[in-house]
Amino acid sequence: MKIPFAKRIQDAMGERAPKEFTGGKWGGKAYPHIFLDMKYNFIDGKYPNKCDIKGNLFGENREIKYHIGAANSNSSQVMCINFFKKFFEKEEWEGILIKTLVRVGVPISSDKIKYAVFEYEPDSAEGTNFDFYMVMDDETCVSMEIKYTESEFGGISPDDNNPGKYGRKWNDIYSGMVENSPFLDCSEQEFYSEYQVNRNIVFARKNDVVLFLTPKANDAKRLICGRKYIDSFTDKYNQIRNVYWEDIVAELVNIIKDDELIEYYKMFKEKYIDVL
Repeated sequence: MKIPFAKRIQDAMGERAPKEFTGGKWGGKAYPHIFLDMKYNFIDGKYPNKCDIKGNLFGENREIKYHIGAANSNSSQVMCINFFKKFFEKEEWEGILIKTLVRVGVPISSDKIKYAVFEYEPDSAEGTNFDFYMVMDDETCVSMEIKYTESEFGGISPDDNNPGKYGRKWNDIYSGMVENSPFLDCSEQEFYSEYQVNRNIVFARKNDVVLFLTPKANDAKRLICGRKYIDSFTDKYNQIRNVYWEDIVAELVNIIKDDELIEYYKMFKEKYIDVL
């Protein structure tokens, strides 16, 4: 019987993790891939508290809500923060991020980042949360959905206590957004069939970029179906695309010249990519 991708990665990460820092519990049971403290899950032992990492797009300087599984080695939330936060420690490093994205085919038209934020929520009533979000100097926006060991992009979760929830949400919010979208032309049923992908795309304006970052090695069937759906947009719109972790990290380590930065991203590669 084939071992699921998530289990293979958890086992591999558990074998590599420092034993003195692991053995954290999930459901009352200790696991070798779970750290005793969330800070050990961060490559440099430091984690940001605020969502805004450059500028103040939120306005109220909102705090990051770390997930209950943030101490898990395979946490995609922590992976996202580990990867992006380092670029914003020095202004000259931001250009390396842009150059790397361009190298993997992302059409970014500006060489300056105006705002950068984790867990950006453009509309609290609607509820979409972008894992990482940038506004460039030319006002184009780059949104990113980050996956690591997840088996799919998110779908709807019907609520027996509120059976009309999604019908109302379509009528009150999404139908109008789809009508004004330069990328989507779909029915209510079609919109909800790939809910998380579509709700990320529906916020994008004509020149914005919408990225979905997953490991190419993640062979979960529903995740692969989601990637094929995203690829159907890329055929028409180059700025909506899948980006693979293996590709972006390979390009990055070839670009970096700074000793501090290369050491950091070598550790990132060892933790998240070499186990794939």
